[in-house]
Amino acid sequence: MAWNFGVSHSFYDIEVLKYPQGNLITKSVIIDANQITLNTDRNQRTVVPAGTIMRTSSGNAKQVMPYNGTGTIVGVLARSVDILTNATNGVEPGAVFFHEAIFATNAIVGFTAYSTTLASALTTCKFE
Repeated sequence: MAWNFGVSHSFYDIEVLKYPQGNLITKSVIIDANQITLNTDRNQRTVVPAGTIMRTSSGNAKQVMPYNGTGTIVGVLARSVDILTNATNGVEPGAVFFHEAIFATNAIVGFTAYSTTLASALTTCKFE
């Protein structure tokens, strides 16, 4: 073990909601890390950012992965998630907003491309 050596990383979470809500409704999800491309630089982290539209995983219906234009949207990622490994059975816990949220559209990853599909999938949410 090397002495006097340290590594630190930081990132800033973005707020995906336009207005704070008293009774936030979130759904716990399991992110399928097998479907995430890891950063090839070993000194860099792989992060799925808050505001990423999530869909049901193609590999496991009980898990989710970032939306790419196909699949069933389950919600918008509430907080950024570090992906530590994408080995077989690699998973990470997360949370999504899916009901009665008022989203800041500029904070949603890919909103311009998927706005219509997202609005039709999350019918109780607003996008401002």
